[in-house]
Amino acid sequence: MMMRIGKAICTVLLASSAGVAIGLLFAPGKGSQTRKNIRQKAENFLEDEIMNYNRIVGEVKTKLDDLLNALTIPACDSPGNQADTKPKTDAEH
Repeated sequence: MMMRIGKAICTVLLASSAGVAIGLLFAPGKGSQTRKNIRQKAENFLEDEIMNYNRIVGEVKTKLDDLLNALTIPACDSPGNQADTKPKTDAEH
């Protein structure tokens, strides 16, 4: 299911990118200006995607840290320490 959604998103992004590129190439204007516009838009898109990637990675790291902190067993509750806290009998003294 997730694979289909991922493929669909990639397909939409590729198709829209191709449409934008074709539209820019056939737009009236000098070729050098069109190439400059394409380059600038690609750089802006890449910067946005890097920022989104970093944001998502940060959120995942935070959630993983929270999960790991929730799963951490305090030292006083570990099974090894519980055996040491039993009262000693006269034979053990």
